[in-house]
This record gives sequence, C-alpha cells and structure tokens, in this order.
Amino acid sequence: MLKLSQLFFRRSALILTVTFILAALTGYYLLRQMEIDTHARMLRNSLTILEQELQTLPPAKIPATLRTIHQKTGIRITVIAPDGKVLFESNRSPVGMENHATRPEILQAKKSGWGEAVRHSATLDEDLLYIAHREGDSYLRTAYSLERIHRQLLQLWLKALGFFALILLLILALSLRLNRRIQGDSDRLRRSLEQLLEKNYDAEIDTVECCKEFAQIRKMLRKVSKKLAKRERQKAKYTKKLKTLTRRQSDIISAISHEFKNPVAAIMGYAQTLRESRNLDPQIRERFLEKIHSNAEKISAMIDRLSLAIRLENRGFTPKRNRFPLSQVISSVRETLLQKYPGREIVLECEPVELEADRDMIEQAVMNLIENALKYSADKVIVRCDAEKLEVIDRGEGIEPGDLEKITKKFYRVDRLSWNNSIGVGLYIVKYILRLHGTELEIRSVPGEGSVFGFSLRGMKERNEKLETRN
Repeated sequence: MLKLSQLFFRRSALILTVTFILAALTGYYLLRQMEIDTHARMLRNSLTILEQELQTLPPAKIPATLRTIHQKTGIRITVIAPDGKVLFESNRSPVGMENHATRPEILQAKKSGWGEAVRHSATLDEDLLYIAHREGDSYLRTAYSLERIHRQLLQLWLKALGFFALILLLILALSLRLNRRIQGDSDRLRRSLEQLLEKNYDAEIDTVECCKEFAQIRKMLRKVSKKLAKRERQKAKYTKKLKTLTRRQSDIISAISHEFKNPVAAIMGYAQTLRESRNLDPQIRERFLEKIHSNAEKISAMIDRLSLAIRLENRGFTPKRNRFPLSQVISSVRETLLQKYPGREIVLECEPVELEADRDMIEQAVMNLIENALKYSADKVIVRCDAEKLEVIDRGEGIEPGDLEKITKKFYRVDRLSWNNSIGVGLYIVKYILRLHGTELEIRSVPGEGSVFGFSLRGMKERNEKLETRN
C-alpha cells in the first residue's frame, strides 16, 4: 500500500500528465481550425483582388499571370466555365482535366455565390483548402495546400506546447514540495503512533505543519494517548483480579479432570480383573474388555483435550517455530487415525509445501479436523492442501447455519451430532492454535451434503514475515 505522500504525488503527476495530453490534443485541433479559418479568409480576400486584376487582362496573358501568382504565393488558381470545364489552371495545362461542375465548392458557389471545401485533390494528389466564387457565368477558385498549413500550425503549436510545459513543470515542482511536507508530517505522525503501540504514552507527539487535517490528527492522538495511559493504569489494577479468576478456573477444570480420571482408573482396574477371570466365555470376556479399555482411552483423551484447551486459553503455550514439510505431518496424522478408525478412507491431495510453525501444534490441529470429519461422516475424508490453504472435506450430514458460529466455542456440542465421548473442545483447540499462528479456522457447510474445514497458510506466512521484521 502506498504512503499518503506517494499517493498524492503520483495522482498529481497523473492528473498533470493527462491534462498536458488533453491540452496538447485540444490545442492542436483548435489551432488547426483557426489556421484553416485564417487561410480561408486570406483566400477570399485574394479572390476578390484577383477578380479585379483578371478583368483588366486579355485572355492570352491570364495563364502566365496565374502561374506567376502561384509561384510567389503558393496559391493554386483555377478559372472554371459555367458547365464545369477548366479554362485556366495555375499549376498545369487545363487540357485533359476532369469536369469540375460537381466539385463541392463549385456547387456551393453556384447556390450562394461562395463555396468552401477541404478535400483531396485528384489532380495534385494532396489535401487542399478550396475557396470558389461565382463571377458572372464563370467561377474563380483558389486553393491552398493543407500541408503548408500544417507546417505553420506545427511551429505555432510547438511554441504553445513549450509554454504550457513550463507551466506544468512549475506546478509539478510545487506539488513535489507539498508532497515532501506531507511525507514529513506523515512520518512524524507514524513515529507518534509507534510510541503509542510501544505503550510509551508519555512521549511528546511531534508538531505537524503541512495542513489543518494533520494538526487535528495530532490533537486527537494526544487525547488518545491520555486515555490509553489511564486505561493502562486501570488494566494493571484489574490484572491481579483476572489472574486470580483464571487460577480458580484452572482449579475447577483440574478438579473436573481429576473426577474423570477416577472412573478411568476404575474401568482399567475392572478390565484387568476381567482379563484374569477364568469363568467367563473367552470371546465375551475379550469383547467386553476391549469395550471397557476403548472407552477408558477415549475418556483419557478427553481429559488431555480439556487440559490443552485451558492452557491455550490461559496463554500457556508459545509457538516454537521451525520449518517442516506439511505433507509429512498430514501423512503421520493419517496413519495414526487409520489405526484408530480401521476401514475408513482418508485421501490426501497435497502439494509439496514448506511451513514455518509449531509442528506439534499444527499436527494437533490437523488431527482434530480430520478426526472431526471421520466422526461426522461415513464416506471418505479428503485432505487437500497447497501453498495457499489446507482443507478437510467430508460428505457427512453437514451443519445448520445457526450452529456454524457456535461449534468452535468451548464445550459446545450440536445435539443431533453429539457422541458420548465428546466434550466440545476439539474445534475450540483448533481455533486457538490457528490464532497463535496468525490465521483463522474457516468453515463451509451445507446440511445434508457435507462440510469443509480449513485455514489459510498465507496468513501464517504473513505473520512470520511481520515477526521477522520486528526482530
């Protein structure tokens, strides 16, 4: 994103450039029309004078006179009969020339006495400005080359363009000066904001001098600094209370965990007793033992998840960043879950991606997402990842829109999808782990069709870049 000063300077330069181009084009066409109008008036005046002069000459001298005038002035002169036949021509012999009765300027002169046209001359093979006048039964026509007009116009236009360019350069210099003042003030305000971010509320906010708006921002920053200083003192006052409440909450959860572990120990002991019993049918005994043991392991896993959720909530974890292939983590999770859920299918569609994050935390988050998909669907689960994102896709029952915003809350369970070993912290843990890595859990679901759980890997990369910049 550009700085305010850069944005101002670039837009000013763009506006000036566009203005310069538009002014140049508009000026060129206006000057061109002015030149044509000027030469048209000149040709009319020349026609009037020429008519008077030709009336005094004998017909035999007219061709020589027309050629002389053309050589001195560059004006082409033609005398045309009423029927359109060329009688005299200054540039060449009239013999063999086309009939001019249908020429636009002759038709206009026939109606109103005067005719004017800008067109291509087949005789000379160039564009000319024509002025014709009806004198009695004949027509006298003058013409001037547009190429000459264009050369004269170009000289005039270049002078005007140079003058306008000097004005634009002056405006650009003034804009550059204003741009530097804006940049200086914005840098001072930025330094003041950095002081606020570092909680240095007593630091003096630098004076700005560019414009009234920046002065108002400085004034508001001073007010914000005072309010933040006051809030920081209040925060320190309540920190002890919050820590006390947090410890109490941890004690409560620890007590709950302890209550869970007691029945787990009892189940494990009971299972051991059953294993040692010789009176039960071996098959029945083994089946019951496996069920008891499996449920005990599930309860133990719930306790571990609950403990992890509390530690995350209390900021008990700090990510230990290291670089690793994401596909290795996903493959490891897949092997673990296939042992836990035999007969299920987990399809990996992953590109080679190097990730810089806490490997154990990411592995826990991926495992929770895939296991969540396995529990809520009977079909295969697809894990798809590339440089931008990771997604876990299932074709299960889906989630109602009203539950989407709630399922990541601690201890929340969707009633119709609950199972007897879930305490509703799996997605809660995933959400906290991802937030610690600078990204968010994204959920898309259609009831009856399935769900997609995933997160952006780009967010992790951006967070890492920010941390490296700060360090």
